[in-house]
Amino acid sequence: MSEYTPSAELARALDALARAEQELEDRRKAVRKAVADDLKANPAVTNPQMAEHLPWTAETVRAIAREYDVPRKRQPTVRSINPKSKRAAGAKSSG
Repeated sequence: MSEYTPSAELARALDALARAEQELEDRRKAVRKAVADDLKANPAVTNPQMAEHLPWTAETVRAIAREYDVPRKRQPTVRSINPKSKRAAGAKSSG
């Protein structure tokens, strides 16, 4: 192991950086919650419309909405990845 010891100046700078990063994370969480609250209060606003006012994409707004249980604008469309073959009515399987 090295015998180097960071200077007091470097230690202070690293401590200030850690505090600033924590402050940024706290503010980011507050903005995400405010986005979700606005979406809940304004159900006609779409994710792309909200994203126009944010430094994030509509997909990020969608993820925020899911994270904070914002009601969906429409029901999800679910389709099977293995659709059943369309057989004529009354046709028998070959097996």
